[in-house]
Amino acid sequence: MPEPAPVAASPSLGAARPGWPWWVAGLALGLVVLGPGLAPGPLLNLDLLVTPSIPVPNGIFGLGPALTQRVPFFALLAAGSWLVGGPLATKVVVVVLLAVGFVGASRLAAPSGGPLARAASGVLWAIGPFAVTRLGAGHLNLVWAVAVLPWVLPRLCRPSADVGRTFLAAALLAVGGPAAGTLGLLAVVVGLVVERLDGTRPWRPVAAVLASGAASLVWVAPTTVVLWAGARVSSAGDFSTHTGSVGGWGSLLAGGGFWQYDQQVGAVGVGGALAGAAVTALAVVGRRDLDRRWARPATVLGATGLVLAVASAVPGVRDAYRWLSLLPVGAPLRESQRFLALWVLWLAPAAALGGQRVGRALARRWGEGAATVAAAAPLAIAVALAVPGLWGIGGRLDPVTFPAGWARARAELASRPGTTVAFPWNEYPSLSFAGGRTVFNPAPDYLGGDVISSYDPLFDPAHPIQEQVDRRADVVAGLVEDLGEGTPVSGGLADLGVRWVFVAHEGGDPRYERLADDPGLRLAFRDPSVTLYEVAGWTAPAVAPDGSGHGLARRHAPLARTDAPAGSVLSMAGAPGWVQGWASPAEVTADGRLRTTDRGLLWFAPAPALLAIDVAILVAALILVWRGRYRESTRSSFEKPESLDSGQNGQLL
Repeated sequence: MPEPAPVAASPSLGAARPGWPWWVAGLALGLVVLGPGLAPGPLLNLDLLVTPSIPVPNGIFGLGPALTQRVPFFALLAAGSWLVGGPLATKVVVVVLLAVGFVGASRLAAPSGGPLARAASGVLWAIGPFAVTRLGAGHLNLVWAVAVLPWVLPRLCRPSADVGRTFLAAALLAVGGPAAGTLGLLAVVVGLVVERLDGTRPWRPVAAVLASGAASLVWVAPTTVVLWAGARVSSAGDFSTHTGSVGGWGSLLAGGGFWQYDQQVGAVGVGGALAGAAVTALAVVGRRDLDRRWARPATVLGATGLVLAVASAVPGVRDAYRWLSLLPVGAPLRESQRFLALWVLWLAPAAALGGQRVGRALARRWGEGAATVAAAAPLAIAVALAVPGLWGIGGRLDPVTFPAGWARARAELASRPGTTVAFPWNEYPSLSFAGGRTVFNPAPDYLGGDVISSYDPLFDPAHPIQEQVDRRADVVAGLVEDLGEGTPVSGGLADLGVRWVFVAHEGGDPRYERLADDPGLRLAFRDPSVTLYEVAGWTAPAVAPDGSGHGLARRHAPLARTDAPAGSVLSMAGAPGWVQGWASPAEVTADGRLRTTDRGLLWFAPAPALLAIDVAILVAALILVWRGRYRESTRSSFEKPESLDSGQNGQLL
């Protein structure tokens, strides 16, 4: 079997334009992974929170209560939710993202890779253990990275070659938020280091860092604001990469090691370890056939990702990693296993090409049959690793139906708005209507409005940490302790400006049954799934110093309007940055609410700046795309058709 022809030089870093059969195959694989999830209905599992209506994440405006993991990607899902509903919009996006990731990874094995190698690369990357585990766990921001990374990897590996396109590549990844954006920033840093070692010219580290950093402001800026406003973060020790036994270390090589081990799909046990060793050995052999213009930085980047992934699991090193994650600048690093994406992205095409190279060696002695078997081996391993994730990821993507009581409560709250406390006081309750699966509490998204909910992951019950800006949650946590001691809590809830108490009948905690004996709570309704109480002592959403009630309108998250006089307390989460009028800062009360300093409109001061940053990045990206297309069309008009390298014109960035 002859050696493949060397890759011709081209201004573009990439591979052949994928034909429509590859896109069809990618979409088919996405549909097979989703499986029963294609049926109508919301999706709930761990962080997979797909409610009938997906709200725009408040983090886009720098507001909490939660951290900014969803920013800005969930704004796109919210737009789709407005058009066709949250479940359908999310399912369409997931299928498309898996298809884009499959096609992108298949291109990384071209042009030297044949169809078997390209298919193996696509399967191992897009529906392998790493990708489907993250999808099943609901980390859709990393599913975005699965789609985008293969297309931008060649550009990020040579960031100085075209700083404008480096900006575009980083901006695309940044849409996925901190989880995806940090992968892009790390790729730029590694790419610059390798460029320097290789003596690449031009070498423009300052321009490349500034470009990628500016593109990342779409998530860096709101994350900075939320942390400045008081959000707290659990340490990386709570999210350590799971290695377990010796077999666990081997499985890590194939995409295993998710910190919550019962959510890991594929790449487990002895089989996962053997598969990890096999694909790694093939990748070592096949790395020489990767496109030489980005092969070296991609190899270094993959090794860096692997080192970071294990950093939170290695004794001694993990203590330093945990310390770093507790720093404000280290918050995006707290869950290290996701850096394994960079390893798998290098592994997939390298292992696929390794099987092809082994096949060429065997062909000289054993003939074409042996070569075909060897070339097909990476695809066979990739399929074996992918099988556990097919058809709904072991039930994780089964649609659910919210009980009728939830819809009735939502309608009641919409007709008579007011601050709501959601019980059980648990960030991750087990929901009976979701098959008993542990789920990120859907009450705030489902009910809408101002909902106080727990964001304590309960890693250390002795030292609870509310991972949110809303300090009212600390007050409610104290009331829950009082409830456990049999103390009525209605007075404390009324003092906090709470109007409604929503209790989902999940978990069987007897504390919430005691609410029925609280004389300060009026029963609104009760059914087998939900109890809704109204706080008798609630006055109004805005209470003046003289005790009189006033209205509070808040149609948009960063804006609020009230006719209450100065000194009134508003039933909404307080945070530094709220301003009344032009320059009168609102005060944050001891219990976490806002106190007015004037009448009229309140607005969150960082929000306009954050929106301006988003618009500026979008405009800059559109200008760069337009200029790039103009340059390509101008250059093509002066080139003879036969001089074009048709195998290199399909690169996105």
